[in-house]
Amino acid sequence: MESMTGYAFLEKSTDQFSYSIEIKSLNAKYLEVYVNLPKILRNEENEYIQIIKKRFSRGKIELSIDIFDWNSTKPVSLNTDLIKKYYRELEAVHKSLKIKEPLKFESILMLEGITQRERTNLSDKSKKEMLSAIDVVISKAIDMRKKEGISIRKDIVASLAQIGKDAGKIKTLSKKVLEDKKENLKNRLKGITDNNIDNNRLYGEIALLADKLDINEELVRLNDHLEKFKIMLKEKDQQGRKFDFLSQELFREINTIASKSNNSDISQIAVDIKNHIDKIREHCRNIV
Repeated sequence: MESMTGYAFLEKSTDQFSYSIEIKSLNAKYLEVYVNLPKILRNEENEYIQIIKKRFSRGKIELSIDIFDWNSTKPVSLNTDLIKKYYRELEAVHKSLKIKEPLKFESILMLEGITQRERTNLSDKSKKEMLSAIDVVISKAIDMRKKEGISIRKDIVASLAQIGKDAGKIKTLSKKVLEDKKENLKNRLKGITDNNIDNNRLYGEIALLADKLDINEELVRLNDHLEKFKIMLKEKDQQGRKFDFLSQELFREINTIASKSNNSDISQIAVDIKNHIDKIREHCRNIV
C-alpha cells in the first residue's frame, strides 16, 4: 500500500552551477503532474513530465528545479560592424558641431548592442548529473509514500477488526432484541384478547415482526465486505478507489442495520462502526 503524500528535497552542484530539486506529492483523483523549471530548461519541460509519469501512477506531483551560483562566466563578443558604424556617425557629429575634445573610444563601447553575452548552455555532463539527482529525489519521495502507506494499512486493519467485533455484538444483541419483542407482542395480545390468544394470529404477527427486525442478511453482507477488504489489502495494484467503493457499501449496510433493529444499544454500536468507516474512507482518499 502506498500513500499519495510524499516529499523529498536535494541540493547539489555540477561543474557549471549549483541546483536544488524538490518533489511534492499530494492526493488527487488521478495523476496530475506539474513542473517548475528555470528558463534554461523550459524547452525540455515535456521530458521532465514524462520522467515523473514513469514513476508515479496517482496523485498530484509537483517537481521544482532551481539553478543558482553559476561557476562558468558567459562568453562576451563585440559587434565590430556596429562599432564602426557608431564611430563613423559620432565622428561626423563631432566635425559638424566642431567639438574640440577628441572622440573617446570607450564611450562607444557603452552604447547599446556593442557587447553581446552568449547564451549559457547546459552541458551534457550537467544534464546527466541532474537527471540522476531527479531519480534519487523521486525514489526518496516514493519511499516516504510507502512508509506512510504502511501506517495507513495498520490503521485500516485495526478499524476493520473493530468493525468485525462490533458486528458480532450486534448479531448477539439482535437475537435478544427479537426475543424481547416477541414476548412483548405476546403479552400485548394477551391483554387485548383477555388471555384468549389465537395461535394462528400470534404466529402470523411474530413472523411479520421477525421479518421486519431481521438484520441477518445485512450482517452477512457487511462481513462479506470486511473479508473483501482483507483480500484487497494483500494486493499490490491501485487500491484507493476500490476501498472507497467498498467503504460506501459498508456504510450502506450499517445504516440499514441501525434503521431495522430499532434498538438503542445496536444504534450506539452502529455509530461506532460508522466512525471507523469514516476513518477508512479518509485513508482511501490518500492511498494510490
